[in-house]
Amino acid sequence: MADSTTSSLNLSTESNQVGAEDAREIQITNQAAADDGSRNHSTFMDPKLYVAAADGAIHVLQQCVDIHVQLTPKNNTVLYVAAQFGQAGCVNRILELASASSLLQQPNEKGDTPLHLAAREGHLTVVKNLIHAAKILGEEDTERGAAADWKVMLRTTNNEQDTALHEAVRNHHPEVVKLLIKEDPDFTYGTNTEGNTPLYIAAE
Repeated sequence: MADSTTSSLNLSTESNQVGAEDAREIQITNQAAADDGSRNHSTFMDPKLYVAAADGAIHVLQQCVDIHVQLTPKNNTVLYVAAQFGQAGCVNRILELASASSLLQQPNEKGDTPLHLAAREGHLTVVKNLIHAAKILGEEDTERGAAADWKVMLRTTNNEQDTALHEAVRNHHPEVVKLLIKEDPDFTYGTNTEGNTPLYIAAE
């Protein structure tokens, strides 16, 4: 019990440190853009928005405008941030407030989607919420659903040619692995840039 508690405290501390560092990076980048006028800094994410998404402060998100166009210096959307920190409630609210279709599929500079991050971190509920949102979009609007179809999202690869399943297997999240396979059992997953399939990574 003590080890589990210590581990949880360490994880919480580490997440807070990462969030604080990223928020500082956003603030510095925003200031640099404002100083040199090289880029329209209105597209950079407000540090308060980043912290709200990371901490699960839904009431703060509701007060922010144009959250779907605000990006961190690494091109992470607010949905990506909430998914990374396992904020399932925030994920749902962001999908309600913003253009869900574009946010579900929008990659960051590494080609990761929010599903990649949720799978990598083992946030099962977030993975379920993202897939559910993609399914609803497909049912509501055929044209929009074609781009947001959950199978397309599951099969999307990042710059390393990893799918969300690659990430879940590599990082030892069996429940997420089971869910992803259950949602798309007939798909044959290819190799990533290192020549590894999810099955090979699991065996290794």
